[in-house]
Amino acid sequence: MESTSRANRRIVYKKVSLLAIAFFASLGAYGQDQAPTPSPHVAAPAFDVVSIKPNKSGSGSMSITGVSDTFKGTNVSLTMLLINCYDVRDDLISGLPGWTRPARFDIEAKIVNPDKKQIDKLTQEQRREMLLAILKDRFHFQAHLETKILPVYDLVITKSGPKFTGGPGANKDIPAAIAQKHLVAEGMMLVNDEELTAAGVPVSSLASSLADVVGHNVIDKTGLTGKYNFELKWTPEREPRGSSDNGQADTQTAASSIFTAVEEQLGLKLQSSRGPVQTLVVDHVETPTEN
Repeated sequence: MESTSRANRRIVYKKVSLLAIAFFASLGAYGQDQAPTPSPHVAAPAFDVVSIKPNKSGSGSMSITGVSDTFKGTNVSLTMLLINCYDVRDDLISGLPGWTRPARFDIEAKIVNPDKKQIDKLTQEQRREMLLAILKDRFHFQAHLETKILPVYDLVITKSGPKFTGGPGANKDIPAAIAQKHLVAEGMMLVNDEELTAAGVPVSSLASSLADVVGHNVIDKTGLTGKYNFELKWTPEREPRGSSDNGQADTQTAASSIFTAVEEQLGLKLQSSRGPVQTLVVDHVETPTEN
């Protein structure tokens, strides 16, 4: 599968119920209050052969591909690699030196003589741990997690109530109808430009996707515990995201259209708030060692 940075991600499929089969989840759990870190307790196999070369093509296209025992990143930045390692938004990463922003790399890594059964059982966290090992070895990367009080959004139900289908006792034909219309299967979410469609997913997954749009963590406070079907459209951004002087998220800037869409189309509301957010602080990083 392919995972891209927020700036380049236009079409994203997310299998909610089977994330462990994916090399990386394209949409992280941004809406939840949990540490964006690989599990330090899970032993993962190491790549035996790793090639890292500077990419000076100047291309704006970046990609990450993972197939079984192989990892390949083309024209990738260190920020993009960290997003995939830690499942964290780029705006929650600090401490990167200036040279890392324009630098791009081509990375190929492979396990020699892999154990197919072991590879097939690798979890999402183990895959991330394998990539992180490359950064530690070749970039001499060191970082730590730090909790900060930052602007967030609480996702709540409006007075008029939810305007989407699903949940306990839902008509099973509805996800099938959505799947046929939008080419998504039950348990999957599709984000295509300024349109989101999901069939049979929890509200927490919606919150995760909304966080990527509004640029702040979105906390699910709806109290809804079932699986639901969402269809949402909003207008393109026209201005940079920002925060007001008091640190609250500015709902009058580019993301304002998503606020209206969520309320009118879903019967939900994004309320400005503040709360603890896990951030990634880079302590040390160097240009990668030669192959």
